[in-house]
Amino acid sequence: MRRWLAVTLVVGMLIACGTANAYAEVEDSIGNNNIIIANDYISIIVNAGEENTGRFSVSTTGGDPDRIGDENKPLVYGMANPWTSYTTIQVDGASYVFGGPTRTSAGRQGPFGERISGPEIIQGNAISTVYKLGPVKVEQILSFTRSSTTGLQDTARIAYTLTNEDSVSHRVSMRLMLDTMLGANDGAPFRVEQQAITTDTFFSGEAIPEFWQAFDSLADPQVMSQGTLRGPGVTPPDRVYFTNWGVLAESIWDFDFEPGRVFLRKGEFELDSAIAMFWNPVTLEPGESVTWVTYYGLGGITIAPGKLSLGVTSPAVVSHAPDAPTRFPIVAYLENTGEGEARDVVISIQLPKGVTLVSAQEPTSSLGNLDVGRSVQVAWQVEVAKEVTGEISYEVRVEAANSEPNRVRRQVKIAKPAELQVKVSAPPRLLIEDGSLQPVPFAVRATITNVGEMDAPWVHAQWQAPLGLQLAPGEGRTKLSGDLGPGESVVVQWFLVPTDVASDSLPYSVIVESGATEPVIVNEFINIPQLPQMIRLVMEGASPATVGEPAKIAVKGYNLKNIEAAEFFLKFPADLLRVVGGRLGVERGEALAPLAAVKDAATMEVDVQQVQGTVWVKLQGLSQLGPGRLTGNLCSIRFLTLAEGTGSVQLAATKLVTTNGQVIELGPMELPVTITR
Repeated sequence: MRRWLAVTLVVGMLIACGTANAYAEVEDSIGNNNIIIANDYISIIVNAGEENTGRFSVSTTGGDPDRIGDENKPLVYGMANPWTSYTTIQVDGASYVFGGPTRTSAGRQGPFGERISGPEIIQGNAISTVYKLGPVKVEQILSFTRSSTTGLQDTARIAYTLTNEDSVSHRVSMRLMLDTMLGANDGAPFRVEQQAITTDTFFSGEAIPEFWQAFDSLADPQVMSQGTLRGPGVTPPDRVYFTNWGVLAESIWDFDFEPGRVFLRKGEFELDSAIAMFWNPVTLEPGESVTWVTYYGLGGITIAPGKLSLGVTSPAVVSHAPDAPTRFPIVAYLENTGEGEARDVVISIQLPKGVTLVSAQEPTSSLGNLDVGRSVQVAWQVEVAKEVTGEISYEVRVEAANSEPNRVRRQVKIAKPAELQVKVSAPPRLLIEDGSLQPVPFAVRATITNVGEMDAPWVHAQWQAPLGLQLAPGEGRTKLSGDLGPGESVVVQWFLVPTDVASDSLPYSVIVESGATEPVIVNEFINIPQLPQMIRLVMEGASPATVGEPAKIAVKGYNLKNIEAAEFFLKFPADLLRVVGGRLGVERGEALAPLAAVKDAATMEVDVQQVQGTVWVKLQGLSQLGPGRLTGNLCSIRFLTLAEGTGSVQLAATKLVTTNGQVIELGPMELPVTITR
């Protein structure tokens, strides 16, 4: 039996409950730094300690706003010290436990991977944890999303992205185990369509339901939880197992499964339920990724109390499927909460125009007699005609020969699906200023708008270019925006720098997608002009210079590429300036500093004629600086100012020799010089 841990939080978990996207970092009394995000409905806590790193728990904060009594209750066991739920990743059949090592029975055997980053808050309302498991990088992202049945942000989005960072392909698969709990109830039935599951049960393929729910009693439910297995934003698992926590804790992949066995661990006397979801192997080529997503949080059930308590659930919003019939499930829960047996119980559903039952289902079912405290479930699958839009409602009614009837009316919105529109703005061209491209870095902004009528879950945008552009240092290729509601917009941006490619139409793309929409690709172009190769004279230090003070003039190169040698001939006013120390007054510039420790690298020849006022400089071996463009001071000349006056230093001739022997001659230029007292 798991032992409850008494934990005192230094910072209260509910510090963030006032706003939907608030969060706080807390530290508990056993030394773990936990990362928390919380809103008005639920909180997600991720263990950031040295042990059990990355494991998480989910709890209610305010819970269901229409009910009292489900506040501050656990949905996934662990509360402030998550450790019982964990995820297993298989790479080519070898199992790894995601996150840090543990001394508990839950996945203790490992092996474990290498922590890359996190747990940490990203985008203000999500928690990211990244581990390297063999050749595969795995990122766990936990955030909020809308429940399909409540329509509120009361559900945890649990996502794993696996990326192959190797040079060869690998097969990957995943098992996610959730140690579910409803407040103090650790053994409430899993309610799946017409089944109330209390024993080991397995679903696979098309038999996997859209969602499952759990609650203890319709008369006084403490917490109503829901796991969503299909639908917008969710990646349906290939297999789902409902079983006891112990067998899943002790075995990291295959486990002891006995259909019909109650949710009891061997040697224990209290129910202890859990769920395991498996995603089958897929092949990832080098650089490829796969993302698997599931939802778990609160469930929306409309309850009418009475001697025959009736609860009804269905999706709050449904969108028309583009290429298939539009269908959704309706589940009715019935419990005899009266004082005697209910006889000849009949349940029926009344649907609006344009909504029909699928296949051979009947609208009315006879349930026979129902003992006190006994509950049953009835499920219908309905189909919506294409012309039906907007709000619709249906009614479920229950009757008994010896009891008052009861009924529930529930609404469903038939909405236009999420649709993303993307507008990209960026400079159409870069300019050349003082020998360099401007602005650098430059911004590319994407305005993303959801013009549909349903949420676009977990919107993310990616920038890419085939050549000529790259992300600025510290910039990320993918931008996460979370859920985008109907009519909402968000702006994301990337800062980019050009590489050494010139083009009047350099292409790049912005790709935007979400869990419910197809990728939107926007292709754009930018004009990157060819940078000219230039040599300029630059005055270093104060200007104008003062008589008797030193002055320094540098020969600066701009955008020099594939240059082996450079030769300069300068003229200066001998009545105003004198080269200090003759030839020793000419020194290498800082652009050649990387070659300072290399013997005979970038040799420099100098000739100074003080009387004639000339300086000749020849640099060789510049190609040793590498293939990139060279910008910087090539050499500097130290002068002493002799008299007051004005004049100019002239770069009378410049000759560049490329690595293939081509000679480039540049025109003259001059630098005005003013000397004052």
